[in-house]
Amino acid sequence: MNPSMRLRQGLGLAGLVLLVLATRLPFRSEVLYHWDSVNFAYAMKEFNLAREQPQPPGYIVYVWLCRLVDGVFHDAQTTMVSLSILASVFAVLGMYFLGKELYNSRTGWAAALFLAASPLFWFYGEIALPHTLDAMFVIWISLGLLRVMRGERGLIFPVVIGMAIAGGVRQQTLVFLGPLALFAVRKLGLKRLAVAAALGAVLCLAWFVPLIQLSGGLQEYLRIVGAFTDRFQKTTSIFMGAGWGGVRRNAIKLILYSGYGWNILCIPVLAVLVRTLRARRLPRPGERSVFLALWVLPAGLFYLVVHMGQQGLVFVFLPALLLLSAAALDRWLCRQPPFFWAGVVLLVAISGSIFALLPEYPLGAGTQRLLTRQTLQNNDRYFLERFRAIRQSFPPESSSILATNWHHVEFYLPEYRVFHFDVGAKWEVDEGLSENQTRQLVGISDAGEKVILFDAELEPFNRTPERVAWVELSGGDQLAVLPLYNGEKLWIGVDGFGVTGR
Repeated sequence: MNPSMRLRQGLGLAGLVLLVLATRLPFRSEVLYHWDSVNFAYAMKEFNLAREQPQPPGYIVYVWLCRLVDGVFHDAQTTMVSLSILASVFAVLGMYFLGKELYNSRTGWAAALFLAASPLFWFYGEIALPHTLDAMFVIWISLGLLRVMRGERGLIFPVVIGMAIAGGVRQQTLVFLGPLALFAVRKLGLKRLAVAAALGAVLCLAWFVPLIQLSGGLQEYLRIVGAFTDRFQKTTSIFMGAGWGGVRRNAIKLILYSGYGWNILCIPVLAVLVRTLRARRLPRPGERSVFLALWVLPAGLFYLVVHMGQQGLVFVFLPALLLLSAAALDRWLCRQPPFFWAGVVLLVAISGSIFALLPEYPLGAGTQRLLTRQTLQNNDRYFLERFRAIRQSFPPESSSILATNWHHVEFYLPEYRVFHFDVGAKWEVDEGLSENQTRQLVGISDAGEKVILFDAELEPFNRTPERVAWVELSGGDQLAVLPLYNGEKLWIGVDGFGVTGR
């Protein structure tokens, strides 16, 4: 590369960094967004897998990294969001180099911009979860494996180091990348492979042994992970009796989440596919096609037949889909560079606008929810308004809180007594239903007490609605309160909750 081209590349990469920072910093969330975010925040203080601090299988390297960065910020939310933004920057840079290596420089620039503008990737870059970090590792590891496959055999050692670290950040990623890694290193000599495997094993043990020790030993670790897995996969995995209902549930989530991450950016792939089918000349799959297939299929098949969780899980293969889009656009318009770049700008503008401009429920309340800028704002406002009102109007010594989002409440309002009321999540077999297994009477102080109904979704389960008093919140919402008098108790059961005098 001559000096002029090197300068242009350097300026372009600097532009990518500024673009990601400029689009992430103004919109970063203020409150821990997800249940798992709270798990990680607790784990930063005390690693306890049995208490899901964090949730299994452990994510111990991510917790270590959070603790390190928290030495600067001293705030779990700021620490994890900062890591998400920084990981977004390096993931976008990695997409350029991967697209350039896999196809050409134009494809690299387009792929990097497509990732930066993906509304799903943008959203996760604003919240306290490890998924953009996971995407960053996947992209750079894939680049390293590609270069190893193409003859740069010495790169196997930094690739192994990256895979070991990625496995400590999120253990599932190491498994999903396994088939791709085996394909990429198939031509390496046995001696080099043996040394690389030994290095990888030692590095993985460096985080796995502390993980086991902190969990009370291997047997206890396996028990905790098994119990956690059973809780979710009994209704989602075909291997645990979920049947086709589980596959249907997984498929819907997988299609919706991948579709939202890919969105309008999939058009070039569809256009090239239609043109190819019309020509009836299907290309023979080459090494590059196999490489991409082994990147996408392992995770995709697992999510389909075992369990599909939250949307950020698709980041393990979404970069490959965006690479295909960039390559398809280049193939479609390679002879007309001005139209290619115009297409890139148009697609990036539309994709980014989905995050920046669309409402949380574009089709109205109760319809499909999108993860957008407004979703972040609504989530922050929902929690902050309630936290502020409770602290201002309800002293902890005479107030209790009933919540479905009790994990957040316990973290942000630790001085209050918190009662749990669990409701089945969307897409689950018990969606919208009470998950409380038994009826319990909760004793309240003899002097009387106010029970704050923290979440709006509690309203259908209240069996004594006539007792509710309403408190106006600053944003226009209302907070329900159940006043209890001498001798009265709060009961919580399988069908709801209410006030009783005995």
